Amino acid sequence: MNTSFATGLRCLRCDTRSPLGPSFEGCTACATDDFRSGLTPVYDYAALKEALGDGPLEERGEGIWRYRRLLPVTAREHELSLGEGHTPLLPMPRLASELGVAELWLKDEARNPTLSFKDRNAAVTVGKALDLGARTIVASSSGNHGLAAAAYSARAGLPCVVVTYAGISPALSLMIRGYGARLGITTREGRWEIVGAGVRTRGWFPATNFTDIPTSSAYGHEGYKTIAYELFDQLAGTVPDLVVVPVGNGEGLFGVWKGFSELALLGRTASTPRMLAAEPAGAPLAGVLAAHSAGGGLIGRVRSLTTVARGIGGTVSSYMSLFTIQASDGLVAQVSDADVLTAQRDLAHEGIFAEPASAAALAALRVAAGRGDLARAATIVLVNTSSGLKGLDSLVDSYDPPLTLSAADPALELLSPAP
Repeated sequence: MNTSFATGLRCLRCDTRSPLGPSFEGCTACATDDFRSGLTPVYDYAALKEALGDGPLEERGEGIWRYRRLLPVTAREHELSLGEGHTPLLPMPRLASELGVAELWLKDEARNPTLSFKDRNAAVTVGKALDLGARTIVASSSGNHGLAAAAYSARAGLPCVVVTYAGISPALSLMIRGYGARLGITTREGRWEIVGAGVRTRGWFPATNFTDIPTSSAYGHEGYKTIAYELFDQLAGTVPDLVVVPVGNGEGLFGVWKGFSELALLGRTASTPRMLAAEPAGAPLAGVLAAHSAGGGLIGRVRSLTTVARGIGGTVSSYMSLFTIQASDGLVAQVSDADVLTAQRDLAHEGIFAEPASAAALAALRVAAGRGDLARAATIVLVNTSSGLKGLDSLVDSYDPPLTLSAADPALELLSPAP
C-alpha cells in the first residue's frame, strides 16, 4: 500500500525534475567539474493539504513512520523502525541566561537506537533501498552514519559494508561489526573510491555520500525532516527563531529546515527558523558563504582539517549547506577544539554527555552570541546529534583522573564537591 505523497526528485540548484529512482551522485543537468548539486524528493503538497484538512500530520506508525506521507518510501512493508524519533526536548535555562536569550532548548537525538540522529536517515535510506530492490547497503563513514546503516541493514535482513579511515573509535568499530556489517579501514579519500566502485560495479546501494563534491543520496536527509515535525509539536505549534545543527555534509541542516518549510507549505505555520551551521575552525562553509556573497563560487575546499569534532571534519562543502543558509537567512559559526571541549563539559554539567561533533552546536551558539547575532527574545533549539559514549577514548585527557582512595582513609575532603 502506497501512502507517501512523494512524486519525484528535484535539483536544489537548477530545479530539474526526475523520477523517484536510484540517484546517488547529484544532478547531472547542472554539474560541472567544480560543482554538483544534491537532489531532494518533492511531494504533492496541495493534495496532502486537502487530505489532512484540519487533522494532524502525524498518523499511526512506528518511529518516524508516523510521518510517512512526507517520506519517500512507497511500500508500507519497507518502513523499517527500531524505535527512532520521539526524542525529548529539554529546557536549558542556565545556558539561556548565560547567552542572554529568552529560551534555549536541546533536542536530544542521542536517545535514538544507535545513539545518534543518523538513525532517522538510515531508516529512510534502507527503506528506500528495499523499494528499489537493493541487495547490499554500503556506507562511507567516520562512525555514526556507518553504525546506523549497519543497524537498519540488519533490521532489513540486508548485507552491509562500512568503509572508514584510521582513528575510528574502538566502540564504534565493535558495534558496527556486532550488527553483522563488514568493516574496512582505508584512507580518508580511499573510502570514497571503494564505495563508488561498489555502487557502480556491484550494484551496492549507498547510505552515505561517496563523491568528491558531497551530494549524498537523494533520500536519507528526508529522515531529518521529522526532527522539525517533532519540534513543532513539542513547542505547541510554534516555530523556534533559530535551530543550531553541527554541519559536515549538511544533510541534517537541510533536512531540519526542509521539514519546517513543508509545514509552511501545508499552512501549519507562517514562519520558518533561521539555521545556524556549526563547523570546526578552518572548515569550508563559512569561506564559501562569504565568497559567494561577494560573487564567488558555490563550493568551498580546504586542503586539510584536523578537529576533535571528527564527525564534521569535512574538507569540501556541499551546495546543500549553502542553499540552506541562504534559504533560511541563516548563519555559520566556526569553533575551535577548545571551544568544543568546553561546550562538551558544560553540556555534561547539564546532564547531557554529547560527542564533540555534537557539542560544537553549543560552541557555535556562543560564537554567534559573541558576535551579537542573537536576539534577546529568541527561542533557540540546539540539536544534540550524538552521544559522547561512542568516542570516550578520544576524551580521556579532557577530564581530571579519578582519585585513588584508601579504605582506611576515605579522604572525604577530596571527594567533597567545591562550594
